[in-house]
Amino acid sequence: MDCIKCGKKAQISMKHLGGDLCPTCFAEVIEKRVRKSLRENEWLKPDDDIIIIDDSTVKAKAVMYLLKSIFKGQPFKFNIKKASIASAEKLAKSKNKVIIPWNMDDEVEQYLDALFNNKKIKKTKLIKPLLNISDEEIDYFAKIKKLKGKKKPKTKLGKMLDDLEKRYPGSKFGLLKSIL
Repeated sequence: MDCIKCGKKAQISMKHLGGDLCPTCFAEVIEKRVRKSLRENEWLKPDDDIIIIDDSTVKAKAVMYLLKSIFKGQPFKFNIKKASIASAEKLAKSKNKVIIPWNMDDEVEQYLDALFNNKKIKKTKLIKPLLNISDEEIDYFAKIKKLKGKKKPKTKLGKMLDDLEKRYPGSKFGLLKSIL
C-alpha cells in the first residue's frame, strides 16, 4: 500500500479518508481539518483571552499540540487550565474564549443521548477545534506525534457508535453533518 498523497509506504487505512496514508500525510490531513474548522467558524482572534482546558486526556494533548503548531509565530496567547470539561462552561461565561478537548464522537454521542432520553442540548460558547476528528483519528495522531494522555472509557452508546462505524464507514461523519 502506498500513500495516496506522497507515494511513501502507507500505514493508516481509513475508508472515509479516500485511501491509505503515511503517518506524515495523515498528521497533515488532521492539522488541515482543524485549521479549516477554526477558520470557517472564526472562533479566535489575536486579542482574545484564550483558555485551553487540559483534562489530561489524549484529546487535550492533541488540541494543545495542534493549536501551538497552527498558531506558531502568531500573536495568540493560550492559557492552559487543568480542569474538567464540565467546569469549562463557568469559564466561558466571562469574556474568555474557552477551548475544550471535544471531538466528533463526543458530539454525536451527546446528541444521540439527548435524543434517546428526551433531553435538551444547551447551546454553548465553548470552542471545539476537534469537532471534525474522530476518536480513532486522534489516537493515530497522538501515536504519530508521541502524545501521552488518558483515554476515557467508552459508554454503551459510544461502543454502539463504534460498531456502527465499523459496519458502515463514515456513519459518524454523516451523523455529525445532520446534527450541525
